Amino acid sequence: MSLLIYMNPFRLFREYVRTPIEVFVAKQYLGYKKKTDEGINSARALLYKVGVISIFLSAILWISVFMYVVFYYTYMPNVTHVRPVHLQFKSCDENMGVCSFLSAHVQLTRRSHMLMPAQPYRVKVILEMPESQINKDLGMFMVCAQMRAKGGVLVSSSCRSAMLRHRSRLHQVMRTFAFSPFLLSGVNEEKQLLQVELFSDFEDDQSLPVTDAYVEVQSRHAQVYSCELHIQAHFAGLRYFMFNWPKLSALIGISTNLFFVTLIFILSWYHLQDGLPDFVKNKFGASVKPEEGDNKRLVGKVKLEREDSSMFFDDESLMEEIQKLEEPK
Repeated sequence: MSLLIYMNPFRLFREYVRTPIEVFVAKQYLGYKKKTDEGINSARALLYKVGVISIFLSAILWISVFMYVVFYYTYMPNVTHVRPVHLQFKSCDENMGVCSFLSAHVQLTRRSHMLMPAQPYRVKVILEMPESQINKDLGMFMVCAQMRAKGGVLVSSSCRSAMLRHRSRLHQVMRTFAFSPFLLSGVNEEKQLLQVELFSDFEDDQSLPVTDAYVEVQSRHAQVYSCELHIQAHFAGLRYFMFNWPKLSALIGISTNLFFVTLIFILSWYHLQDGLPDFVKNKFGASVKPEEGDNKRLVGKVKLEREDSSMFFDDESLMEEIQKLEEPK
């Protein structure tokens, strides 16, 4: 009877065919599932770290750029202020011509400040004068300017001499012949631009900021096409470097801001690390110190993981079944 039971084909098929196949398939499935879960978890953690680090690096970079831009526009004044000068004069009652000096009032600003305090400026008057015979015979004449604050308070005044550039008759003939096509077409004109520098290092007073300028050409015979007042910032030191090499200064400034912002961020991160949640520390690989009461929380985590596990396969129960199948009966 025992021989019949032993030679039972169903029993032989179950023990030598079906059971080894089931054990092999179960082991392969569990190994593949374990590797897949580990790969998914590692890839997810890697993507999480890369995303968070990219966000923080972008934020640090834009903060550094924003800090440099704010510093540049706060520290650097406007390079040039240009104001048109509309010269006025008193006409003669009996004779034809001008019976007073050419003068003008230029309103620089309606606000309290236009110029940056403690910054040197160069104040120039640009005169556009024709090369007429009257201007050639005029010789030297004086150009004066007064810088006044609100209420007409005199801050500073200056006078400088000016005259047209001398050109000999031969030079004049050759120049007229060479530029005759441009002169006939109206592209060029027989005129000169006189740049009269009235103030070389003018500094605005913070208590009496300049708001108006008074320009006067002390000649009754001067002929002027137009006139402009130029106030140019005279840079020195760091402002000179930032104005003449803007790209290099921007690179150095942004790199310096990036270094200090990164240093502050790293120090703040290590200082606040103890107050971060445990799952954030685990995501970034930070060590979590075990404290009292952690066992209860760990038990709760294990229970949650088992409850969230798949409803179709239970790894522990499947391993128990495999062990039972491998045991000799």
